[in-house]
Amino acid sequence: MKASRKYGRGATSADHGSDRFLLTKRTRGTRTATRFAIRRAATVWKLALALAGALALTIAASGSASAAAPIVNEHSTITDTFPDQLCDIQGTSTVNIVDNFKLYADNTFLDTSRFRQVFTAENGKSVVIFSAGQVSGLNDPIQNADGTITFINTFKGLPEKLSIAGGPTLSRDAGVVTIATTFLPLDNGDLQFVSQTASGEHGPHPDLDSGFELFCNVLIPALT
Repeated sequence: MKASRKYGRGATSADHGSDRFLLTKRTRGTRTATRFAIRRAATVWKLALALAGALALTIAASGSASAAAPIVNEHSTITDTFPDQLCDIQGTSTVNIVDNFKLYADNTFLDTSRFRQVFTAENGKSVVIFSAGQVSGLNDPIQNADGTITFINTFKGLPEKLSIAGGPTLSRDAGVVTIATTFLPLDNGDLQFVSQTASGEHGPHPDLDSGFELFCNVLIPALT
């Protein structure tokens, strides 16, 4: 099962934007911003598991390979424009993503990315959603005794900056924070959001601290 590396509440891997990272449905609209990287297709991570075993045998045989070398090292650049909805406002989004994803044999990952989304409402007003930095953690979730699963990811850098296009900043989350997000796997393969907690927070994280309510609270007035 794919790790949820999204900065936000209730991230899953089944929203619009198939091969762009994990898109989040917010409580009041679709959060189309893909922050911190491109979603890996299932075939990639399954292949990674197979490669991990092969790599372990290679290292044991040679004795010279580095234990820190990634078993998957993917670099992606994506530009896309598509009809979109942000905080229940109809419009169009243009996204630009540069991402480098590394998966290691110990099931940890390091994702370094830069993301920029320009959302233009039907009335012509635009906002910019930007992020740049790193996210790290376990690629596979923790299996809890109650049947739920938990992803634990650490974000470093600028996980979210919201601004008016060509204008002032509306909100800025920056610094370091570790987020633990718990889901309940459903029979149809979807993940039902259960809870989310933050720890080790350093630097301002106003959207995170608001329970991600600030996102639409600042974007709706800017777009209407």
